[in-house]
Amino acid sequence: MSMQCTDITGFGLLGHLKEMLSAGNLDAEISWQTVPLLTEAMNYAVAGMIPGGTRNNLEFVKKHLRIRDDVPALVKILFSDAQTSGGLLVSLPEEDAMKALPELARRGIVQAGMIGRVVPGDSSIVIR
Repeated sequence: MSMQCTDITGFGLLGHLKEMLSAGNLDAEISWQTVPLLTEAMNYAVAGMIPGGTRNNLEFVKKHLRIRDDVPALVKILFSDAQTSGGLLVSLPEEDAMKALPELARRGIVQAGMIGRVVPGDSSIVIR
């Protein structure tokens, strides 16, 4: 597998991840607790302030989602948020990712981390 990268903008994490997966027979397994979330975004979602674009994004990916029962319901909303910050989602072979993380930290990019893995599958997004 080669490197892929996209900026997380209007389609949210799930929408952009779905697009990355559409190129092959791969699933993404996301560990929801490792995904950085803005406290303010969580507060707004809890208060029910969810943009229509976010709901559209979730509708776009929902047939590709498999979410474990113990994952909070708000996670799929927050991962579909149309108001995302434009952070980067990078897919690398694990060995390369393990080398890249310390190098990114050395260069001052301290919020980089592994949020999951890509495995053979049917283009599903598994949130665990």
